[in-house]
Amino acid sequence: MRKKTLTTTIVTVLTMSLLLLPAFAGKSQAKDKVGWIGPVYKELSDSLRKGFTAYYKKTYGKDIEITFVRPGGWPVCLDKIRLWGGKPDADIFLGAGAPAHEIGKKEGLIVPYRPKDWDKVPAKWGGMKVKDADYYWTCFAPWIVTNLYNEKVLKKLRLPPPKTWQDLLNPIYRGSIVHTLPYASGTMHETVEILIQAFGEKEAWAYLRKLAAQLARFSTGSTDTTHIVSRGEAPIGIAQPQMNAMAARKDGYPVRDLLPEKTILVPEAVALLKGAPNEATGKIFLDWLFSMDGQKYVLEGRYFAARTDIRFSAWQKEGVTMAKHAAKALGVDSFWDLKVGFIDYDLDLAAKRWDDVNRFYEYEIYRKWGKLKSSLYLIEEVEEEIKAAKAQNLDVAKAEAKIEEARRLFEIDGKYAEARLAASKARSLLVSP
Repeated sequence: MRKKTLTTTIVTVLTMSLLLLPAFAGKSQAKDKVGWIGPVYKELSDSLRKGFTAYYKKTYGKDIEITFVRPGGWPVCLDKIRLWGGKPDADIFLGAGAPAHEIGKKEGLIVPYRPKDWDKVPAKWGGMKVKDADYYWTCFAPWIVTNLYNEKVLKKLRLPPPKTWQDLLNPIYRGSIVHTLPYASGTMHETVEILIQAFGEKEAWAYLRKLAAQLARFSTGSTDTTHIVSRGEAPIGIAQPQMNAMAARKDGYPVRDLLPEKTILVPEAVALLKGAPNEATGKIFLDWLFSMDGQKYVLEGRYFAARTDIRFSAWQKEGVTMAKHAAKALGVDSFWDLKVGFIDYDLDLAAKRWDDVNRFYEYEIYRKWGKLKSSLYLIEEVEEEIKAAKAQNLDVAKAEAKIEEARRLFEIDGKYAEARLAASKARSLLVSP
């Protein structure tokens, strides 16, 4: 009996050991994980994935599994993080400018963390906050809002590059411009904010209505705008991250960027998400991102690096492929050596009205684009007719007053139907004053 009991015990222990073995083996073999969410381009995410994977293996002797959620531009990413509500499926908010991260801070969606070498990034530059003083977010890749053009296509069309915001409203560019929507692209959102802060709300929305009438079409995002211009489908692209022209030229396209007279620095930033499921590895990633090694992979991913102690000439000697292209694109040896005039940008105000600006553009310009164009075209036709009548010494005073009313209704009030009606009345006054 004792022998039988002992045998039964041994069998039971062996069975339990075999059952537990896969669980322990699986635990020891499981990869460490980190998750990102952000709007950064694939070239950058691929570069960072490659660099961080190699670093993690070398430093910790283990593999790291990286997941990346890329739902769209800044606004779309922010909405996704809002939807998670503090229980995110990622650890790091990778990319987007200051307003998106300020909203994340205000709404409690990100938490403070001070990466190693945090002090190598400036606190402020060109009137723009570059990192949060309380460590909620930090710029890892600075750039400037620009426009770009295909120099080969413009040359064939015998069109000069538009150098100012006002130049873009010249009738010679009608049908030759593309840009995306502010609720789909953070760069376009920042462009709208630049115009509002530089020219005032009424003047900016009037400008944006007239600019919309110049478009060949709306693109699906900043990358799409770059591709359209690179391929020559439209020669001018509005609201472009500065590095897009650099990347296009590296790929052999005749694309150049233009710094408009009113622009801002965009601190492409990174932050640790509240409730990050892999917080420890998320912090390791942030430390690496701001190291010299991490910043090289930022540049190789076709973004400009953020550290102030970087020199493209030194990196070129070290074999960093994009260092040569960055130096050529910027004309300086470090991003922070640039000399650019920026507007006095109110970041708090921009963050506060983020959703309102996106909503207004969508409902008052994009969804009414057809009516907007037909209204402006009618107003312009009648204005030409009034000029012709005036040249014939006809009395056009009443018609001029009515067409000015049509202009105000279109530009300031956005009342397209009323503007068309006023323009039609102005036309009728030319026939029977």
